[in-house]
Amino acid sequence: MTYFFGGVMTQLATNAMQIQKYNLAARLFHWVGALLIVTAWFLVEQGEDFIGLHKAVGFSFLIWTLLRLINRVVSKAPAALPMPAWQTAISHLTHLALYVAMIGMPVTGFLSAYFGGYGVDVFGIFQIAGAAEANRDLARTLMGVHRGLMWNALLALVVLHIGAALYHQFVKKDNLLARMR
Repeated sequence: MTYFFGGVMTQLATNAMQIQKYNLAARLFHWVGALLIVTAWFLVEQGEDFIGLHKAVGFSFLIWTLLRLINRVVSKAPAALPMPAWQTAISHLTHLALYVAMIGMPVTGFLSAYFGGYGVDVFGIFQIAGAAEANRDLARTLMGVHRGLMWNALLALVVLHIGAALYHQFVKKDNLLARMR
């Protein structure tokens, strides 16, 4: 159903009726995952006193992301929005790269701590011991990948993801954001 307002056709009512949301689990995985990324970043910016908490949040984010992937495999996503094939391809590649970065970031951080001989205390619930014989060179290399490659990739992909969502919402006006609310 289309409406005319001041001579301009609008399909806001039609778009609102056709919104297909992701299931509740997918929406929770998305937004809690975003919150965990921001929290981990905030904690590491607070200095060495917060590294233990940063590691716990990072490990939690890894588990959360793995559960999110399982949910993505077993649950049905809403129908894709109509867009050119090149945009669909970029969307799929960006999402794939995001998942790789969301797994790679905490894995490289965890392995750096492990091979550095440090454990990870997950909020006092359980602890994962560090390697009995530390390999400081490997730990430094992994930390370089964690802080450099993984962080920069994750940051770039998140910016691309947010930019694409805002483009859809405000330029294409296809109400994409409503699918994740």
